[in-house]
Amino acid sequence: MRSDCVFFCPVRVRYGEVDRQGIVYNGNYVAYTDVALEEFFRSKGYPYRDLAEKHGSGICHKKATYEFVSSAYEGDLLEVGVTGIRVGHKSFTMCFEIYRQGEDDLLMRCESVYVGYDEENRCSRPITDLMRSLLTA
Repeated sequence: MRSDCVFFCPVRVRYGEVDRQGIVYNGNYVAYTDVALEEFFRSKGYPYRDLAEKHGSGICHKKATYEFVSSAYEGDLLEVGVTGIRVGHKSFTMCFEIYRQGEDDLLMRCESVYVGYDEENRCSRPITDLMRSLLTA
């Protein structure tokens, strides 16, 4: 539900993201939620690259489940909402909802799991205190 979202990121549907009928190809929703994740952290003063490189708070996208409710079309201005953040020891789950700007009808819902990631050893690691504070603030 739109009112449950704690953050919104605008995304305009571009020509190359649609099929012959002008409908957004499902695979592009992965990119839309990824942009929203990055902008969520940027809105808190931490671009993702800084989190990963300067603060050792890198993450890896582990799993995502998408529920497609309705279609988005070329030229639509979408709002990708962030909702339902749950933080564990080594991972966190973030839910995304996509709406057409100015509308309350849900287009897509996604639940994504991210894991703390140690780039040097290429393995999972606990979520850092900084990451935890950004997700729970």
